[in-house]
Amino acid sequence: MLRKKIIIGNMITWCLLLLATIILNIFMTTSNYEVNRINTKQKIVMLTFDDGPTVADEKILDILKQENIKATFFQTGKNIARYDSEPTIKHVLDRIINEGHAIGNHSYFHQKYMTKQKTLINELQATNNLIKKVYKANNISISDINIPIRMPYLQYYRGLDYVQKKLNIPYWIRGYLGTDYDEEKAGKDLILKQYKSHLKPGIIFVAHTRAYAQSWLKDLIVWLKQQGYQFASFNQNNASYYGNYGNLVN
Repeated sequence: MLRKKIIIGNMITWCLLLLATIILNIFMTTSNYEVNRINTKQKIVMLTFDDGPTVADEKILDILKQENIKATFFQTGKNIARYDSEPTIKHVLDRIINEGHAIGNHSYFHQKYMTKQKTLINELQATNNLIKKVYKANNISISDINIPIRMPYLQYYRGLDYVQKKLNIPYWIRGYLGTDYDEEKAGKDLILKQYKSHLKPGIIFVAHTRAYAQSWLKDLIVWLKQQGYQFASFNQNNASYYGNYGNLVN
């Protein structure tokens, strides 16, 4: 009887280990399509801002303009959809384009999509269409393949390979994410420390369109310049384009 219980116990343990392995294999895998940096030895850094467009982008854009820096804004479809109805959102999006920055796709509703592949495909397509509409309103034509995509929460899992092939997505853009999204807990000093400690040639920094960004962003840019760094973006129409420095890699 005891032997039988031991055998059953061992079987349960092995089943749990197998299940854990399968789950990790599905959800924690990486891919060549998942990129975190530009493959370069030059002192190049990319600044990116997620979750807009919001009115907080105005202050960020002001700082970027003052410092003559180009960046990339990964934005959600639900916010871009307000382009025609809210003048403040229209102004932000028009500024991003006209001041030489790039707009990226950050999904439509900013969810976790691990079991929602069809939903994700529909959302990415809808958001791309909105981005193209905004570019067209500013007399610029852009194709889907030239719109960078970043998943919410930087999530990556095996199911994204299917989405990537379905939509012909060249890369999933990731990068270094600190805690600027939780400014009340992090504070200016910690946010700056996190970015500074992860600086290396080609790094992509992930930040967010929060009003608090104005408290640390200029200090970071000034420090990066002091270290001899130049700034890249996904805008193919100006000298800041990342492709001028190297390919994207994990």
